[in-house]
Amino acid sequence: MQVLAGDIGGTKTLLAICEFSETSERAGASIRVLGQSRYESRKYPGLGAICATFAREQARPMPRLAGFGVAGPVVNGRCHTTNLPWILDEKDLAQTLGIEVVRLANDFQTLTLGIEFIEAKDLVTLNEGARDPQGPWAVIGAGTGLGEAIGKVNLMGQREVLATEGGHCSFAPRTELEIGVLRFLEGRYGHVSWERVLSGDGLVNLAEAIAQVTGLKPGDHVQEVIAHDRPNAPAAITVGAAAGDALCKHALELFCKLYGAEAGNFALKCLASGGVFVAGGIAPRIIDSLKDGRFRDAFFDKGRMRPLLEQMPVQVVLNTDAGLLGAAALAARDAQTRNQRQR
Repeated sequence: MQVLAGDIGGTKTLLAICEFSETSERAGASIRVLGQSRYESRKYPGLGAICATFAREQARPMPRLAGFGVAGPVVNGRCHTTNLPWILDEKDLAQTLGIEVVRLANDFQTLTLGIEFIEAKDLVTLNEGARDPQGPWAVIGAGTGLGEAIGKVNLMGQREVLATEGGHCSFAPRTELEIGVLRFLEGRYGHVSWERVLSGDGLVNLAEAIAQVTGLKPGDHVQEVIAHDRPNAPAAITVGAAAGDALCKHALELFCKLYGAEAGNFALKCLASGGVFVAGGIAPRIIDSLKDGRFRDAFFDKGRMRPLLEQMPVQVVLNTDAGLLGAAALAARDAQTRNQRQR
């Protein structure tokens, strides 16, 4: 079965034509990407325009089914994207694209569905733990924003996903420095969510807050990028940290600690005995920093709950196409369900 799949983020949109196949056994499910392209989301007025460009470039008939993971809450087949000025609607998109069925889901819902198609070579273990194959699993990922979702196996043995907007929950500081970060960002935003510190822009926020609290200053180049080219500032900070810039290094270290702390919070809330997966666009780029122990220590630092967290496997997802694969699975399995109901 061929489907059009999309991973729609505030920064980039990935589109692909995928071949989905599934035997009677769950282990037989597979997805093969036949054609794929990446687009800068903000250069287009909406998803329909991107899909039209993709169709012209592929020069092949578009599949009759489509699934899209979207950065934002999806209610009754409709989404006002969080980090883009787009309103997406399943029925409108189907009509615009001239295809039979479109399914929209939160991007972390599709990413969580895509975890089952990730190969072992694309996972880096931060904590071994002891995985319960029937237990729920948590997916958290920082990118343009901060996504969180919960996966579970239902009574029929099928994988289901609970989408959340947990990244917008209130940031909880633990130290004097983090309290200073909160105060600085409250002055800027009012409400300070975890996304304000765990995202691309969140890393920049941390650097600015640390400069205010400690008096540290970034190097001239980093300071210039933050002031005049903010979309490229996260990359400049990570490069600065590797080069020994004290402020950049401090910001990246705090970022990893906070990432671990919120991952631990989320793992406790959904009792993730099936494992915790750290996904999103940032993690693969800072994998060495995530592996140095700060993330893991903060993940465990939950008082009496430490022994419970030590038993939970934690892995970083290096394959950034997981959301795309999950969107393909969403469309294909929705079609299978509808066909079964019609029989």
